[in-house]
Amino acid sequence: MKRIKLLHILTKLELGGAQKNVLGILSGLDPKKYDIHLITSHGLLDEDAKKIDHIHLVFCPFLRRSLNPFFDVLAFLYVFVYILINRMQIVHSHSSKAGILGRWAARFSCVPIIFHTVHGWGFKEDKKSFLNSSYIFLEKMTAQITSRLIAVSANDIRLGLKVGIGDKKKYSLIHCCLESGFADSPEKRSNSVSLKLNMKDKAVGMVACLKPQKNPLDFVKAADLIFQENPDTKFFIVGDGVLREETESEIKKRKLQDIVFLLGWRRDIDKIISSWDVILLTSSWEGLPIVLLEAMSLRKPIVAYDVGGVREIVRDKENGFLVSCGDTEGLSRQTSLLLKDPDLCLKMGEAGYRIISGGSFSYYQMMEKIENLYKEFEECFKCS
Repeated sequence: MKRIKLLHILTKLELGGAQKNVLGILSGLDPKKYDIHLITSHGLLDEDAKKIDHIHLVFCPFLRRSLNPFFDVLAFLYVFVYILINRMQIVHSHSSKAGILGRWAARFSCVPIIFHTVHGWGFKEDKKSFLNSSYIFLEKMTAQITSRLIAVSANDIRLGLKVGIGDKKKYSLIHCCLESGFADSPEKRSNSVSLKLNMKDKAVGMVACLKPQKNPLDFVKAADLIFQENPDTKFFIVGDGVLREETESEIKKRKLQDIVFLLGWRRDIDKIISSWDVILLTSSWEGLPIVLLEAMSLRKPIVAYDVGGVREIVRDKENGFLVSCGDTEGLSRQTSLLLKDPDLCLKMGEAGYRIISGGSFSYYQMMEKIENLYKEFEECFKCS
């Protein structure tokens, strides 16, 4: 049986939920059925991708997150030529930049099947700006050449339909999931994570890239308020990015250098989250944040802004609390409630673990849905 030529395209292998999701899919696909290729650019997950020995890993030097007409054109041409040379039958794109460039490259090279996974849209709901309107226009046009839009959250489908991106038949809901074995052996207050926590200390943390979407300044503002009521608490952000200097300045301005720590990117996320008491997420918009699934698998309560697909993970007052976006006082109030009530922390942590153990976010269910979607279009492969 001749293998189906499959290309996945991802903007960058940074340490994020979309990237983990892509590598999980590529690891699980049958190499006897698919000749699997990945075009991306360098990031912290390079070595993880290289460990998947049945894929052709290609780093495009022109793919970058920021808008740059010169490099964007070169990236388009690079992908276009690669598709033609390798005679791809399926192109499956991820993330906004690679999603637009990759799908149009596939279209112009006559690829019969084009998929795109929406890991949260690149525009904000109800925001009035030229850039936001431009993103929506590009997504609407590109949806017309897309065989199927895969959303990781029901909210992404709702928002896409609201602004006119495709119709309902165009979408498939496939939740992203945790990597297999993520929480097999968490270590509470492990010395290996080097957080300098005493046994009496409480810890509140967030795992997020320091960029506008994740809104790290709100985490610092909330930490200031929480600390006033809970002076034995320390705060941590795992991640890095363009807002690092601004975040450090906010920490210094509020004189929080001794209690708020930026840990940079870390690979021992399971051990770090295990050492925390409460997980915060201050994102202004989201798809389906995998870090919250990680927190639930480690039995940690969550306090998060009620945006995007967060509500599909956090059930308010069951496994955590949801507050309105921008409400740092609400973050402080609900986090303080948890810090002062260990029994409530334990109860909500166990509730989160039960939710994630129910199978809705299982790796095997995700892979089954992906493979079934590919099979749905199998006749097109045979005709190509």
